[in-house]
Amino acid sequence: GLPQPAAPGGRPGVPPVYLPASHRKGKMYESCLSCLEQLDTPCHISYTSFRSIWKKHVPDVRVMKPRTDVCAHCDRLRENVRRARNEEETKDAMDKLAQHIKLADAEREYYRSAIAAAAPDDASCSHHTFHFAQQLELPCHTRQVGPLYFKVCYRVHLFGIADESHNEQWNYLFGENQTIGADGSKSHGPNCVISMLHHYLQKNPAVKRVLHLHADNCSGQNKNRSVLAYLSWKCSTGLSDKIELSFMRVGHTRCAVDGYFGLIKQKWRTSENDTLQDVETAVNASCGPNKAIMYDWPWYEWDAFLATFNKAVKGCMSFQHFSVSKDCPRKLICRQSPNGEATEIKVAKDNVDVPTSPDSLPPVLEPAGLSARRLQYLQKEVA
Repeated sequence: GLPQPAAPGGRPGVPPVYLPASHRKGKMYESCLSCLEQLDTPCHISYTSFRSIWKKHVPDVRVMKPRTDVCAHCDRLRENVRRARNEEETKDAMDKLAQHIKLADAEREYYRSAIAAAAPDDASCSHHTFHFAQQLELPCHTRQVGPLYFKVCYRVHLFGIADESHNEQWNYLFGENQTIGADGSKSHGPNCVISMLHHYLQKNPAVKRVLHLHADNCSGQNKNRSVLAYLSWKCSTGLSDKIELSFMRVGHTRCAVDGYFGLIKQKWRTSENDTLQDVETAVNASCGPNKAIMYDWPWYEWDAFLATFNKAVKGCMSFQHFSVSKDCPRKLICRQSPNGEATEIKVAKDNVDVPTSPDSLPPVLEPAGLSARRLQYLQKEVA
């Protein structure tokens, strides 16, 4: 195994080294006994002692579980190390892997420092992370009937925004009949993401005028023209003084939001869930910081609205950090790393007036609901 970047909330010190899942401790113990028998003076060690020695002297070496999330780029680089045919190729592959881990570590440390900076009550900024969870399905019972496993049940979408500095997460819940598109479509697009983010930033009293946001690297949801234009719009209208949006490295995006989602899933699997109200109860009961927000916010057509006075950010996928301020809301400061070189990019179109009133909101979009075919399926196969 090769070292991994330390996971959020993990123990400080040496990053863990994961052995393949096939290398179970029992199998490693048998290999150890075989080696001991080949010594000039054969000796024996019990399995209990073997486990105690492992735990005491190499606690960072762990056996990978089949469900462990692995960065695809890390995996390719490790494969290059294993396939290296000479010392030069090995050194080159190891250097690339070390550089990738160094970049991931730097982003993780920047994420932690942003949370720490927003922790004091008198802090001048607030930090928030947003992310989608895997969708839930209704009904969900602790004793689920077999045939229901093969049905496409009623889908419930879950979008979380966490304030890690104050241990609180708002969980936005909406069913497939409440999305912008029919039958649950367009549930993860920029119009949905920005609408929920705007609702949170306007309604949460912990949000301050200087914001630091973190999100994953999904271009369809977060890292796109519309989200960046929304940040510029917030500063232009005076709703915020400064906003920084940071994206963690692909494959290394685990954060507090995922932890709160995990607690929700644990409660979800041990509850009887038939309606959206049951989902709300499960979310609120999962842990103190989790708060369920049932659908009652408007969907706005942010995509078309922002495109009228903002243009696309060329090469935005190559940058990890974006910032904009009220002093110059028509320009984004972009960086590839927390301390990287700043690149200034103009986002506002020429000869187009940018709205300055916070009341200048896009048109409201009504949920498309369920199609007759989908409604008939749910009534016949699921209800």
